[in-house]
Parts: sequence; C-alpha cells; structure tokens
Amino acid sequence: MVFHTNDFAQYFTSYFDGPFKVIPCGIDADELNGHSRDHEPSSDRILFVGQLRRYKGLPYLIAAIKQLRNSGRSVVLEIVGEGPDHNRVVDMISRLKLQDAISLRGDDVSREELDLAYRRSGLFVLPSVEGESFGIVLLEAAARGLPVVASDLPGVREVVEYLGGTLVQPGNSTNLANAIAKSLDNNRIRRHRATPPDLTKFVWEKIAKRHLDCYRELLGLAPEPTLSVPEISEGADEVKIEAVA
Repeated sequence: MVFHTNDFAQYFTSYFDGPFKVIPCGIDADELNGHSRDHEPSSDRILFVGQLRRYKGLPYLIAAIKQLRNSGRSVVLEIVGEGPDHNRVVDMISRLKLQDAISLRGDDVSREELDLAYRRSGLFVLPSVEGESFGIVLLEAAARGLPVVASDLPGVREVVEYLGGTLVQPGNSTNLANAIAKSLDNNRIRRHRATPPDLTKFVWEKIAKRHLDCYRELLGLAPEPTLSVPEISEGADEVKIEAVA
C-alpha cells in the first residue's frame, strides 16, 4: 500500500496488516523557480484556492475575515475555486456585508492568473474541517514564499509542519482569525517573504521515481537506475551515458 502521509498510513494500517510506503504528492519543477517578483505582495491579502465544498470550511474563514475587519484590520480575501457551495458562500458574504472585502474568482483561471494570485497575496489559508489526503495547494503557496495557516487535521498537519506554517483548531473562526492576525503581524516584522523550505523532494520527477521503485521492488527488480548525463564539450563526436545506481 502507498499513502501520501504518515497520518493516513497509521490510520489504514491499523485495519489492514501489510507492508506500506509513504510517498507524498508532488508539484511541477517550474513551480519552484521562474516566478517573477514584479508584483509586490500585499501583507493584508489572504488567498484560498480549492473547491467550494462543505469540508473545505470556507464559512469559518469568511467569519474570521468579518472578525478581523471588525477589529480594524483592512484584510481582503481572494477565493479561487468553484463548487456546489458557491451560492452558500455568496449568501454568507452578502449577509455579512463583505462584498468589498472578499472576491470570488471561480475556477476558470489560467496558470498565469493563478500564479499572480499567489504572488500578490501575503498569506495562504486552508480552513478545512475534515482531513485532506495531502494539500498540494500548500506546497504551491510555499513555493512562492507565502506563509500558510491551515487546520490541524490528518494529511494537512504533516505538510504544514514541514513548511513551518501555523496549525489551528478546525471549525473555530475565532482561533482562525487570531492565527491570521499573528501571521500577518509576523510578516510585517520580517518585511519580506518567508524563505521557503527545501521543496525539491516534492518535484514530480522524484515522486514518480519513488513510485516506480516501489513497483519494481514488488516485482523483485532492482531500483530504476539514475542516468548521469555529462556535459557535451564542443566538437565531441560521441557521448557515453552511464547509469548510476
């Protein structure tokens, strides 16, 4: 069996006895580099990316935004995503009179537009109320230097701890508002984006190789060799590529 996080491995292996491996989800290599910084992030702009579904906990994030605005903070929230709870989210925004503070982008956005949403934000929040299998959006945010605040739940917990983010009690808008305020204040003290942790181990090429090695192990085969490709000097007639175990 293969699991994305140790949390889920421990849960399922308590019911099913057998060998298992923990292999995380991954991100594209270009997520880690090549993103320009021509848009200065707003320390008061909060970003959520994900489906508009009950388990994502958006009502608690919206309620937290209301508390922060009532306390005098000029925070704004950008929601990128779509889902069956769209009308419920819109109604709550209207009922709390947060139309000027919260924008809904839907899910019809290009990779460039999504990248811009990350880069112009100062904080990423994932307020789920049920465990997630992993939380790739957390890696996407961290790759662009955003600090993250997320619910203390299986799947999410392991990723946030690795990223050095903030975990909060799920389903508690007051705790979430306090965590957001503290993170925003810390950002102002630093006056620059957080230095992302080493995310290269999450690149899809490495993740794919770990899966391949797992399958080869099950078949009794040796791990897939890694190709060592030397630089080609000018005028070279032949290049020898050697496999490195």
